[in-house]
Amino acid sequence: MPVIDARTIDEAVNQALKNRTYLNIGSPRLRKAYKGNGFSFVKKVLNLASSSVSVSSAEIMNIAIEYKVEDSYVSLLNVLKYDGYLNNETNASTYRFNSPLLREWWRRNVAN
Repeated sequence: MPVIDARTIDEAVNQALKNRTYLNIGSPRLRKAYKGNGFSFVKKVLNLASSSVSVSSAEIMNIAIEYKVEDSYVSLLNVLKYDGYLNNETNASTYRFNSPLLREWWRRNVAN
């Protein structure tokens, strides 16, 4: 039986991150579920969360104002939580990706 070491694991993770279809669960589903400013808001929040460790509620509110979704941003954010993209369990005013692998995949393949 082959030995699995850190290099083997790193290689497997890198292969998964390179494959745009393997983890491509996010963008097409979100594009289908949201139109216009709702989609732009959701994508920008996820882009920001993928480029840093976390995103604050204040930053999210600023994005909501930018895309004029102040009245619906809480429900948009809840969908991201319930769909498994983000959570704010550690700190109620800070959101982060649930999965480091999904975060890195989003950063490499979707975020602009």
